[in-house]
Amino acid sequence: MATKVFTSDLRVGMFVADLDRPWVDTPFLLQGFLIEDEEQIAALRAHCEYVIVDRARSLGKEYEAPLAPSNAADVKRGAVPIAAKPQPVAAPARRAGSSPIKIEEISRGGPAGANGDGMLGRVAAGFRGLWGRKAQEVKGRAQAAPAPRPMEQAVETPQEFEARASLLPPGIEPQTYPTVVSVEEEAPVARELVTNASNLLEKLVADIRLGQSFEVERVEEIVEDMVDSIVRNPQALMWVAKMREQDITSYGHGLQVSVYLTSFGRHLGFPKAQLSHLAMVGLLLDIGKIKLPRELLEKQGRLSDEEFDAAKAHVAHGLEILAGSEFNPEVMGGIEQHHERMNGSGYPRGLVGDEISIYGRMAGIVDCFAALTNHRPYAAAVSSYEALRSITGWGGDFFHEPLVQQFVSSVGVFPVGSLIELSSGEVAVVVEHSKVRRLKPRVLVVTGPDKQPAPFPAMVDLLYDPQTSGEAPVFIKRGLAPGAYGLDLRDFYLA
Repeated sequence: MATKVFTSDLRVGMFVADLDRPWVDTPFLLQGFLIEDEEQIAALRAHCEYVIVDRARSLGKEYEAPLAPSNAADVKRGAVPIAAKPQPVAAPARRAGSSPIKIEEISRGGPAGANGDGMLGRVAAGFRGLWGRKAQEVKGRAQAAPAPRPMEQAVETPQEFEARASLLPPGIEPQTYPTVVSVEEEAPVARELVTNASNLLEKLVADIRLGQSFEVERVEEIVEDMVDSIVRNPQALMWVAKMREQDITSYGHGLQVSVYLTSFGRHLGFPKAQLSHLAMVGLLLDIGKIKLPRELLEKQGRLSDEEFDAAKAHVAHGLEILAGSEFNPEVMGGIEQHHERMNGSGYPRGLVGDEISIYGRMAGIVDCFAALTNHRPYAAAVSSYEALRSITGWGGDFFHEPLVQQFVSSVGVFPVGSLIELSSGEVAVVVEHSKVRRLKPRVLVVTGPDKQPAPFPAMVDLLYDPQTSGEAPVFIKRGLAPGAYGLDLRDFYLA
């Protein structure tokens, strides 16, 4: 059972499962930790007002029963059990009035029914796919794989158009970009772009360490090609970047941020010139980490306060590296502000609300999402679905809430490249979203119900694949973290 506990009331033996702010803004481990000494308690008090304690994983008999509030003041402060509702991974208890992830199928008549197991089953019971074929037919599906779905375009309501248009800076006319090629058609271009961008980052790092000049023109060339690909079909580059995440350079986090950030800008309707700016922000926002000691970047475990301050200096280091390269001021601002937070708790300047530029607010959301969904020396990756739930929970306090909702809309509840488990027990990878039904993507089924790799991975379209008569429809049961069941996404790289 999870319980909200103010840091003034923490004791040795409690297991801290969650914080009141994004884990990536603190020096603590993402996956939680057991409080072993007073020093850890002091560090928690320095960074947090309250935490979420998992009594089942805490030590000591006093944690076997609910932590009852000692008086009315404790009740008012909120130090009461909260296990009645499921908690997002690495997300604080939801504030009253905050918005959950919006799943459009609910309002559009999507099928509903029995509860599923796991987190998705508890909080989104009834979501269903249309695929109901037997698991034994995997080989047959592979031999008769469905053709890519037609170039469908979402029908945008006036309210949806106004919601995204209102977020753009004054004077920018929102654009609408139709998807003009399929994922399969764009994938070869996307593969080459990821390879070139990764090689460029590696060369930039080497040149900076040698004191050589920064190749602005080469960066601009790569960015222009990335923007063109994302305008044609953003899902291809997202797929390849996700599949290649273990192969790209040590600083490849910026490449993934760049892809997601540019796709986010496309969704909002930024013109191509601004999409190029966003791509540059993502590509270079962590370039300052070159100046940090390797042992700091690779440390496993909580950073000391001094180490955390040193890590935060990567923003200043990055601005210093780029200072003489004549980058657009908006690009420099986005890089500087990607760790600022709406309530002023971020760094380096502690900006509040509208003091943070649109680029900085967008970059903060995307940088956090990419960090949560990738393995790092000090933290295990979580599923894309769990990361989105967490970011949604932080909307308002730390991230701009309307932008959070638009980001979820831009990548989907289960983003391209996500591992998912179907109710049949099979594991699949999301390949391409339907523009009109986000919970019915095209997926690559990669295991059987026993979680053993399928000899013939099959492409299945949950939107169009017919249901077999007399069988219960199969639905997305839950999202899976990268590497679940020992699966390596590189084995299913789209050819």
